[in-house]
Amino acid sequence: MVMAEIYTLTGDHDKAIDELEYLLTIPAPISESSIRNNTIFQPLKNNTRFQKIIN
Repeated sequence: MVMAEIYTLTGDHDKAIDELEYLLTIPAPISESSIRNNTIFQPLKNNTRFQKIIN
């Protein structure tokens, strides 16, 4: 999830969402809830793709 956070912080939101989508398809210690509650991802909150991930 660190790469998704870095992509978000550097403004590469598409890559951040790509990474999050990928992480949710493999065994990883993340969930929709952990993504939703991570304040680093606040800049993504209005993105349609991000909304699909967290809902």
